[in-house]
Amino acid sequence: MAFAKFKREVYQHILSRIFGSLGRRSRVGEAHICNDNVTRILHPGVLIESQDGEESAYFCACRAATANFPCPKCLVSKSQLHDITRYFEQRTTESMHAVFESAAGATSNTMKEQILQAYGLHDVKVGIFTILHWVT
Repeated sequence: MAFAKFKREVYQHILSRIFGSLGRRSRVGEAHICNDNVTRILHPGVLIESQDGEESAYFCACRAATANFPCPKCLVSKSQLHDITRYFEQRTTESMHAVFESAAGATSNTMKEQILQAYGLHDVKVGIFTILHWVT
């Protein structure tokens, strides 16, 4: 269990190092001289991220297949995974950050773990929150 937590923390740290330089530039832009010698303000970003199931769980710090809410994109319960016709609340950076903030304010580690488990999350500092520091 301790090694699994260590792996999640290392993964999040690596993400924050890799994407950390994009944070400010993606919001305010950066002047760049393009091939046609015109200076433009560019806003870099990640167009697509390709991940397998385990990587996507590490990326969003969710519990994956063992969780009550195993999907890294939405809050579909494990018992409703078969129902592809319904709409389920999306996991957004803001909503998951609010869950982490709520868990941080818990009075005990047990209560903190219960809050995180209710959303299928692990207690790990999520690297994307440090990149998107506009989320408070």
